[in-house]
Amino acid sequence: MDLHVIGGFLGSGKTTAIINALKTLLAEGRRVGVITNDKGHYQVDTAFMGTADVPTAEVPGGCFRCNYGDFLERIAQLQQQARPEVLFAESVGSCVDLVGPVLLPLRALGEQDGVRVTYSVFTDIRLLRRYLAGLPLPFSDNISYIFAQQLVETNILVINKADLLPEEGEAILEQARNRFPGKTLLLQSSLTPEGVAPWLALLHDAPPLPPALALDYGPYIAGAAELAWFDERLTFTPPQGQERAVVIRMLAAMLENLRKSGCPVAHVKFFIQDTGTGVKLSFTTLDEQDWEQAIPQRLRAPVTVLINARVQMAADELRALMAAALRATLTSAGVSYQSTGVNAYAPQVPGNA
Repeated sequence: MDLHVIGGFLGSGKTTAIINALKTLLAEGRRVGVITNDKGHYQVDTAFMGTADVPTAEVPGGCFRCNYGDFLERIAQLQQQARPEVLFAESVGSCVDLVGPVLLPLRALGEQDGVRVTYSVFTDIRLLRRYLAGLPLPFSDNISYIFAQQLVETNILVINKADLLPEEGEAILEQARNRFPGKTLLLQSSLTPEGVAPWLALLHDAPPLPPALALDYGPYIAGAAELAWFDERLTFTPPQGQERAVVIRMLAAMLENLRKSGCPVAHVKFFIQDTGTGVKLSFTTLDEQDWEQAIPQRLRAPVTVLINARVQMAADELRALMAAALRATLTSAGVSYQSTGVNAYAPQVPGNA
């Protein structure tokens, strides 16, 4: 079995790349599986993977490093249930220092069972452009440290979302080659199976794992805590014929409240599901997109919306911001809703033992 662990900062396009890689492998008749990973217990990516009918397990409540035992159990679970030939594992986007505590031990275990471990890190080309130019990122110094160390740790760096800077991609790739000599670099747009084909080919013959990272845990712990986590599961039945409009108003209110706060948005994800369809929306602080067109023209009640957010702000403030958006939309419109598991907190990272 090939175990491909995917890291990279929040919003770098890891899930989209995995989905399109899975499409290729499934078309080839390969057995596949996915392990999702995030801070909360209502994970948008797990729900999204479910729409692709792919065997999926999740490691909730912390990264692979913090929950290494759970990670091993999920690998064993999928090996027993689905017998995947290729297994993808997507790490939390605020996580770093995976090679020493996680990947090298996995490689040692895998050598006994024929498991081959690879590690790729994805980066948003827009953030990388700023980093390479010596410009400040739209986050605190501690959070920016996490981003930079993710680039350092990997030996396979995928410069993703190249479609957003089509005229600058090759120049950014060359700058990255100069900054990171010895790394394998890919310039990629992951929006189609064809777009991820070079990455899949590279994984088939990937270079050895890099050495363990020498990480300063002070800024890492501080940066992770500065990125408040929020998740919530909402279920509601809008008036007939108004389902789509109600969902759009609710999401627009949440995004507008975040914009007005002035706080950097690392990643906000929504998964919208009715009785017949499921759609994922994803936003970062750099995004300006016409997202409404992605929502189906007809939604059938009841509607469920999963919300995952990482924002550089206090957790209580983030919770209040989201609650205010609900009051201004669902409550004011007289739409009753059920909220399950609303959760907001500042994630804690254990120190280097």
